[in-house]
Amino acid sequence: MIIAMVIAAAFLIIHYVQTGDFIDKDVELKGGKLITIEVDNVSSISKIESLVPDANIRFVSGLQSSILIEVSNDADHDAIIKKLAENGITGPTSVRSIEPALSDVFWKQAQLGIIVAFILMSITIFIIFRSVAPSSAVIFAAATDIIITAALMNVFGIPLSLASLAALLTLIGYSVDTDVLLTTNVLKEGSEIKHRISSAMKTGLTMTACALAVLIVMILFSGSIVLQQIGYVLFIGLLVDVPATWLTNAGLLRFKLESDRKKEMSKR
Repeated sequence: MIIAMVIAAAFLIIHYVQTGDFIDKDVELKGGKLITIEVDNVSSISKIESLVPDANIRFVSGLQSSILIEVSNDADHDAIIKKLAENGITGPTSVRSIEPALSDVFWKQAQLGIIVAFILMSITIFIIFRSVAPSSAVIFAAATDIIITAALMNVFGIPLSLASLAALLTLIGYSVDTDVLLTTNVLKEGSEIKHRISSAMKTGLTMTACALAVLIVMILFSGSIVLQQIGYVLFIGLLVDVPATWLTNAGLLRFKLESDRKKEMSKR
């Protein structure tokens, strides 16, 4: 996972050099207009791409399928809707416009929220364990989860919006939750270290499996772009969290405890 995190971090840096952003931002965080058209099937996406070549087009499936057309604030949304209607692409339509100044405020608050959340999480972890090694392992695992998830958001074309940002903040909490579960069990005295890790893993993987099942249902049937963005980000993050917690963090903790035990035995 360390190698995966390095690759993901490099990918984010390259993306920043090329675009000016570590993650592609949604209309809410960069400004623009979002035209939403409820449709019956996805066959009209190719038509829209040819009719509105400068637009960013996405499709949302579920109980109600919708096509999302993202254009700049300068674009004439009435003309776009009329042009689509002339080509047989019709349906209940809504337009949302966000000015760049407002989106810039949202983006600054979002960055501050992530930084503050991570700092407070780190302080809380150090207070709980009062030891550098296990606390650092928990923080490293959480950082790994967020960095790899952010890189995969770019890969799968999931923009950073207020919804996906909320999912990332939730992911920090969930990642720390499983890491605390692991660390608390491993630091307990009693059985062998591998048995303690195994016991924590059974509980943690059960929690993750239940959460993934719920997210699959939400992604497939919600029909809401907000819920789907949250679902996609959390789904990716939970999958990344499994090896980050149960391979990387568990391995670091086991190595630390076994090293401490050997030092104690050598002193005797």
